[in-house]
Amino acid sequence: MTMLRIACVGHATLDHVFEVEALPVRPTKTPSHRYQSGAGGMAFNAAVAAARLGAAVRLIGRVGSEPEVQRLRDRLRSEGIEDRALMSVPGARTSVSAIVVDARGERQIFNHRGDAIARGPALDERVLQGADVVLADPRWVAGARQALAWARARGVVSVFDADVAPQADLQALVPLAQWVVFSEPGTQAFAPGCDEAQTLARALALGCEAAMVTRGERDVLWQRRGGPLRSAAVPRIDAVDTTGAGDVFHAALALALAEGLADDDAVAFAAMAASLKCLQGPGVLGAPRRAAVESALRQHMKILA
Repeated sequence: MTMLRIACVGHATLDHVFEVEALPVRPTKTPSHRYQSGAGGMAFNAAVAAARLGAAVRLIGRVGSEPEVQRLRDRLRSEGIEDRALMSVPGARTSVSAIVVDARGERQIFNHRGDAIARGPALDERVLQGADVVLADPRWVAGARQALAWARARGVVSVFDADVAPQADLQALVPLAQWVVFSEPGTQAFAPGCDEAQTLARALALGCEAAMVTRGERDVLWQRRGGPLRSAAVPRIDAVDTTGAGDVFHAALALALAEGLADDDAVAFAAMAASLKCLQGPGVLGAPRRAAVESALRQHMKILA
């Protein structure tokens, strides 16, 4: 099979991960039994996941000029990801996240966006040339807008990660994407007060071809324009670390759609990839290889049969 080329456009962060027994219910001092510094962010995580699933990946974004950015680049290069379009902006600061993960695998994220995206240059569409699929998140709105519009004009598969963001940003980006994948909090940011079915209907009315919401352990809900509301079961697991699971889902879905898989098969592939990631940590370093996903899918089908 020819290696597909995916352009991941958006957010890269410097991460500080703390593992604790339980997330506190009120402000307090909480001991961490493990700490690790690393890299993350929506587009960064999706890029790593896509590379492990067999894609040729280019990460397109903006970071600062602090020395720690080299750690982020080293990780990308170790995964075989092209980072030339991840521009360091002189004098700017990279987004930073503190991620607290409890013994059940649930996580709480505190993020400071930095100013690299705001101060960096506009996206040069030449870095998109050759892409078979575009995956964008809402953290770099101008870059996502250009990338999704570029993909639509050329009939290139595109997936938009509709996580929590200002409503105006989501409403501007949703119409440009072929597939829009909401997180549960993202649905309320996009359409406050609406239920999930109403949210998907609103997204489809704006112009995307298919809209979806991932719901953690619960079934994925999705709908194509003009079609019925559908659901897809998520494998039941005992999660170790859910950090990055949504990003793995988006990468796997984008890759499967670009490969021409039927919708049901593409969603099943993405759900299995995300579930396998939840069995491993820390963060996206637990993302699975393609052989593991395909093996798990075969085993899952045997069990269902």
